[in-house]
Amino acid sequence: MGINNLHFSPELIAALYPESLVAGDRSTDNKKQDIPKSPARTPVPAYPFLGKNLRSICFLVSHPDHEFMPEGQLAFLHKILTACKCGPDDIALVNTAVSPVHLDELKIQLHPQILFLWGAVPAITGQIHGLQDMTISTLDGISIVPVLQADIMSRDNKDGLELKQRLWTCLKKLFSL
Repeated sequence: MGINNLHFSPELIAALYPESLVAGDRSTDNKKQDIPKSPARTPVPAYPFLGKNLRSICFLVSHPDHEFMPEGQLAFLHKILTACKCGPDDIALVNTAVSPVHLDELKIQLHPQILFLWGAVPAITGQIHGLQDMTISTLDGISIVPVLQADIMSRDNKDGLELKQRLWTCLKKLFSL
């Protein structure tokens, strides 16, 4: 029997589509059928993000005065992405100052494989505590990289250059560059 010749009973169809189908034939006794309802789902909040998340790389930032982040830091982030052979569409940039983030809900919405804590990111609820700056840690199969001094790194001074070198060492390991 091929897939085009499958036959389902009305009860099975009603169970598969509890809220969207109407039975084609009515029973003669006009009794309402008890159709099992699907369990109620708790809605997951949609975190607004910049990018298309094509490679499941998530950047969490905290900039209360900006929708996502200041232009200078965004340009710096684009340079870093280019060096890692990524583009702006490969990531999801979430501003935690606009919408506090719960790690479990973020995993459901964005399915991050790599999670950057970019700058001071205070509004995260979950098991992310005690991670070292610019080191790769793994939690539930997600590579997590805190980059706590991202604002200093975008400057072209001695401190910024040293931080960029540390980040580049971390990125080479993370992206196998």
